[in-house]
Amino acid sequence: MLILLKQSIKTISVLLMFMAGGTLLQAKNTFLPDNRTELVRKPLSISGLNNYIQPNRYFNTIKDTITSEINDTTKVIELQKEEFKIPDRLAKTQINFRINSSVSYLNFNHFTGNESKKMFYQAWVKENELHRLSIETDSLRKAYSDAASWQKEEIAAMILSAEEKSANLSEDIPAMYEKAREIEDQYWQSATANEIDAFQEKIRLYKDSILQISDIKKAQEATVSDTIVFYKSAPQKIENKTEVTGGVFYKIQIGAYKGKIPDSANKLIKKLSLIRNVENYVDDNGVKIFTTGNLRIYNEAVTMQNQVKQEGIKNAIIAAYHNGKRITVNEARKLNNEL
Repeated sequence: MLILLKQSIKTISVLLMFMAGGTLLQAKNTFLPDNRTELVRKPLSISGLNNYIQPNRYFNTIKDTITSEINDTTKVIELQKEEFKIPDRLAKTQINFRINSSVSYLNFNHFTGNESKKMFYQAWVKENELHRLSIETDSLRKAYSDAASWQKEEIAAMILSAEEKSANLSEDIPAMYEKAREIEDQYWQSATANEIDAFQEKIRLYKDSILQISDIKKAQEATVSDTIVFYKSAPQKIENKTEVTGGVFYKIQIGAYKGKIPDSANKLIKKLSLIRNVENYVDDNGVKIFTTGNLRIYNEAVTMQNQVKQEGIKNAIIAAYHNGKRITVNEARKLNNEL
């Protein structure tokens, strides 16, 4: 009888452990009393074993773990779905972004997708940075032309650095705009005709409101009769012409071409024009001459010639002028008492 009773106790214990999840089978069997004969002496009851097993504590731990994991997963999903927000100070900024032949956006809020809005905004910010760099580079060019010789190298390095950044931005911006356009176009390709018509009407009303605001501003400006406004035309890039004043001058000739300028030479001239003032004129033989510099002293011309060669124009030569007319270098040095 004692043997049968022990076997029954073991069987019931195994069943209870299976119901509790199976993980309570540990090395020390902590849910059993130290003195196992105590189970034999006392009547067997589920309530009695519960004092040792404590299933609520086990299941509460599992429940807390699962709840924590669910909460963490929910937070990740919510972050992924969180809408990208344009900064408040830029929310009403007007844009002009053509998606396809039927749809164009005039405001950041016209975007239908979160990813495409973010992509466009990042490209838009980069484009503004590119514009800022362009203005900064122009200022550096002016500073370079007025700087002392010992300052020119440092300013030239700053110009080249700004141009490198501009080149990288110019490469990134179109790709980002195109990616945003593709995402938005996918939406409109699957949209119904009614949805497209409704959006086009929305854009039409938006344009009308912009025109009304513009008309109001013009009317307000017209009523201020005692205010004088000077309008400065936008700067235009014009072809630089050689301006040689009286006396002897030295210039660095960087190219002379009759007819079409080779692409390789054109690239070098454009590159040099980023850091130097490049001038040009057409001589009596119809040859277009490109020069840089306007120096009074021959030794200074030699120094600039070496600098220009280091900047990529390997065939740069010194050209001399007297009262605007081209002469030989030796003639110029004689007139300048430099021989």
